[in-house]
Amino acid sequence: MDDATHDMESELQRAGATPDGELDLARLALTLAALDRPELEPDSYLAHLDELVGAAGDALPGGAGEAPAGIVAGALAGVVAGRFRYLGDTETYDDPRNANLAHVIDRRKGLPVTLGILYLHVGAKLGLDLTGLNFPGHFVLRLRAADDAVVLDPFNGGRPLTAADLLTLLRGVEGPDARLTPEACEPVGPRDILLRLENNILSRAIKSGDFARARAVVLRMIWLAPQRAGLRFELGRLEVHAGHMGAAAHAFETCKDLAADIGETRIAGMAEEALRRLKTRLN
Repeated sequence: MDDATHDMESELQRAGATPDGELDLARLALTLAALDRPELEPDSYLAHLDELVGAAGDALPGGAGEAPAGIVAGALAGVVAGRFRYLGDTETYDDPRNANLAHVIDRRKGLPVTLGILYLHVGAKLGLDLTGLNFPGHFVLRLRAADDAVVLDPFNGGRPLTAADLLTLLRGVEGPDARLTPEACEPVGPRDILLRLENNILSRAIKSGDFARARAVVLRMIWLAPQRAGLRFELGRLEVHAGHMGAAAHAFETCKDLAADIGETRIAGMAEEALRRLKTRLN
């Protein structure tokens, strides 16, 4: 491992011990991107993020002020999707570059969550009340301003979404009987957004049978969220697949202990059963 890779991994591990509100979402997303692109020079990408913020600030003279949320959202989308032409990749959605923020900046297209990170970065730097939502299958944002709120779709040019639009999106993911719930519109913080970003990579790696890649991604997720018991369970499964039985046992044991400590009895039970089966295979 070279020094640059070690430094990036250490940065992710430090983030795992940092309170959620203190995490620099875009910076960490670029660190994740750089782990997959050793040649990447982060300074030019950080400069581009500053350029986005500056342009959006110019489009909102005096900040959001008392402007309605729809006006603020329109100005924000006019910069990110309009001037800089960031849009969703509708033609090659599953291209792994869409989940890499550096590639997204290069190509000006990506997944909802990577594009959402750009909006959230600009919003944070300008003091906007902009948050990601826990919406399944399609990452969306909520902007509050002047006693008003609007939900934005970063994948489709930052366009505002009505409740009917959200229901259509939800049913496209969960089926025709799906219903909007309060949980789907709960805000999520930077850590969960980064995990959602990496989960896109993880699911594609597993689908393609690249389990070594999947293991590397799960380890990054564990660094970012060391108390998430479910990630340890996933690591254990991948270690079993790789034939690393000792490492698998350690992952399941850690999962069981973490889950028990935070009251996640279902996951604790799954880990205990996995350990039992593993021991049976080893005897």
